[in-house]
Amino acid sequence: MNLSCYPPILDAMSCLALKKEVEMFNPLPGNMWLGIYDQPENTIEKFIQDSFDFHLKDTYNFSGIPFGNPVGFEWWFHVFDEDDRMIGFHSDHDEMVRREQEGEMKYPFCSVEIYLTNHTSPSMILDTITGKYDRDLIPFPPREMVFSLPEEGAMVAYDPRYIHGIGPNQNKGRMSLWYNVWHYRPKALDRIGMQTNIVDCRFYKQDARSPVKWLGETDTCTSDCMDKRFTFKYPKHAKEGEVWSVDQ
Repeated sequence: MNLSCYPPILDAMSCLALKKEVEMFNPLPGNMWLGIYDQPENTIEKFIQDSFDFHLKDTYNFSGIPFGNPVGFEWWFHVFDEDDRMIGFHSDHDEMVRREQEGEMKYPFCSVEIYLTNHTSPSMILDTITGKYDRDLIPFPPREMVFSLPEEGAMVAYDPRYIHGIGPNQNKGRMSLWYNVWHYRPKALDRIGMQTNIVDCRFYKQDARSPVKWLGETDTCTSDCMDKRFTFKYPKHAKEGEVWSVDQ
């Protein structure tokens, strides 16, 4: 799978500064926009630009991609303050294009999740992708799934076409910041327009890693993906900060 996981890339004080702004901005009116060369107005915007420059700009070799260079970021966050909160399976795409063009899909370069807390509810990423249209699921059911359990400051970057979601909470307190790297500005995305005292986040230079194959005991769960139901295996007794690949 086209997925990279990073050990914590931020120190504790940087994570604290980002968490404070997430709490301040919560709830967002929708997904936000930040141009790649915009002057940042808050710590979240500064972090997004800096993390892209520090960890992703060279890794993804965007200059070799035929449909354009990165121009900005769509960003949002998830704060789970209810025990049963979850995020259903989906791919990241331009929702306005899908609605206006009868299900046609346009995708960003990559999707990124940064964990701001430790937690046991995993991000679940299937090797199933959506294709040119939203009902194209290839392959389905999935042959492989990645389970990434949050560790404060850790990061995951992956192909936005992958179907992904977040498992139900066992407890409150899961917080993560997300952004997509785009080669154009999707409609209806605006700057948040909130200024704060910007904190320069301190980064650790970490190499990207691949998920480790899970060889231990598994359990099963049944869920819906688009309008299809499937049963998948997940690792039993996985711990915070671990990233596992499970054959299905």
